[in-house]
Amino acid sequence: MKVIKWLFVNRSIRTKIVWSSVITSLVPMLVLSYLFYESSTKSLERTMYRSTSQNAQYVAGYLNQYFRDLSSSALQVYGFPRVMNLMEHGRNTNDEDFFALGESLKSYYALVSNKNKDTVIKVMIFGKDNKLKDFWSRAASYDSIPFNESIPHYEDMLDLPFQNSLSFSYRDSSFKQDFFVFAITIYDPFYHSKIGTLVFYIQLKELTKVIEANNQSPNVIVLRNSLGETFYHTSGKYDGIVPTFDMPDAKLKKKPKELRFEQRQDLLVSTSYLDNGNSTLTIIYPNEELARHRNNTLLIAIGAVVFAVVCISLLSLFAQQYLTRPIKRLGQAMKKVRNGNFHVTLSQPYRYRDDISELTRSFNFMTEKIRELIEQRYQMQLRNKEAQLLALQMQINPHFLYNTLQTIGGKAVLIGDYEIPEMCRSLGDLFRYSFYEGNTESTIRQELAHVGNYLYIQQFRFEESLRMEFDVPESLMEVSTIRFVMQPIIENAVIHALGGPDDGQLLIRVRAETDEGTIVLSVSDNGPGIAPAKLAELRSDMEKKSMEVFSGVSIGLKNVHERIRLAYGDSYGLELDSKLGEGTVIRIRIPCRKRGESHV
Repeated sequence: MKVIKWLFVNRSIRTKIVWSSVITSLVPMLVLSYLFYESSTKSLERTMYRSTSQNAQYVAGYLNQYFRDLSSSALQVYGFPRVMNLMEHGRNTNDEDFFALGESLKSYYALVSNKNKDTVIKVMIFGKDNKLKDFWSRAASYDSIPFNESIPHYEDMLDLPFQNSLSFSYRDSSFKQDFFVFAITIYDPFYHSKIGTLVFYIQLKELTKVIEANNQSPNVIVLRNSLGETFYHTSGKYDGIVPTFDMPDAKLKKKPKELRFEQRQDLLVSTSYLDNGNSTLTIIYPNEELARHRNNTLLIAIGAVVFAVVCISLLSLFAQQYLTRPIKRLGQAMKKVRNGNFHVTLSQPYRYRDDISELTRSFNFMTEKIRELIEQRYQMQLRNKEAQLLALQMQINPHFLYNTLQTIGGKAVLIGDYEIPEMCRSLGDLFRYSFYEGNTESTIRQELAHVGNYLYIQQFRFEESLRMEFDVPESLMEVSTIRFVMQPIIENAVIHALGGPDDGQLLIRVRAETDEGTIVLSVSDNGPGIAPAKLAELRSDMEKKSMEVFSGVSIGLKNVHERIRLAYGDSYGLELDSKLGEGTVIRIRIPCRKRGESHV
């Protein structure tokens, strides 16, 4: 109150007007300057957050693809039965198997080399007993790379859990080189029993090239494995804030990325889970630009306040005229931006330092940044498209598989083995039917041929334990159906009825008959059957609509049921019937029409 009296009591009108203008304007100006400082800082934080998020997603995707190539190279060993047999049972002294195994190993090593762009320098194959069964080196000098206690995780990497891998790096004292090691344990896909372990060696400098090609200084990249160890980093400056490895749950795997600020918003830390590498990627972005922007904005705000107070004091009578005009221009420009025009630029003399001038310059800065972000997003989309095209180019051509199977069958005929060509033919037909990219419509005849090929191959595994009978009238062979309706059902019967404690001969019957204008395909077996509670649960689950898009390799009963209903309507689908100890019958109900006829 004393200050107010000193300012206004016994003062001239001019002084009172000046002080009134200064005091009434000073508080709003301070508030506006603070809001401008906060909004400008938050705006830049959001801009950097979006830009950083896109960059982190791109780097994580690129590295995940790198680990995916390594992981898929290891898992492709499932396509080499002789190599799998070597891992599980050791070498066979039979001369024929010896040379065939050599060819399989040579083909597998060539596949690994081509898949990973010749970066793998050594592959070691360990058996079920954790003993070395075979190895391959890019050069003879790498043959002597030791595998003993001098290597980290020497024993742990040979007994990794199912669907887990281990990545780490170490420096070999004898070679005086840094190596990156990727290990994965191979399991039986049905019974999850251990078969062996594959260990890949890559020079660490090759991994460095991949990372540095996608990193910009001063960003720091840190890779940690499932044991919480850092096996690569571009700098150890921020090791204290790198999060530890936590195996994400199923919900987090759908969105395995975290982005947060650290150290008073001066660092932006992105952490991503690399599913294929069983590791985490942490990218640290030092926000030097944000710190400079804070200081500059603070100085500008303070300068604007001081300058505005002086101007208001000297030109209080003319303030309204000079304030209204630029605010109106700014409002009109903001309306254009709101309508989608981001090319609006307000002209403003640089010598002006009042708050409206600063807002105008910030507005121009904002629209310029928005245009830059739109351009960056467009370029990012182009790079993503290029990456997708590259991934498509790297896929295996199915015709290569067919030709390879024919070559294997031809070589088997030359040595007098006539069962292998039949297996190769059946497997080739399975591939051809599975990879066919045309119309999804098929016929009962084609479905039975596909099932026959599958069962023919399975008989080599189960021999006399598996028998099949087909009772389908010739008149129904050309009836149209969607693809893959019978093979998943028969596969379930083989999986659940064979290999148990009560091993016996499994008989699978396939019948077809008409029923009031529909076709009923019956697949029955003499297996152990299904318990009533489990059968009721299966029937209930089949009637529930799936809430997620189907993904993965397995095509189950529920998927077949939903595909039939989607194609033909709710009156068609699967019917389950089973008695414990007597077997199971699954009926497939589809409309009776020839191929090419439309269904109403």
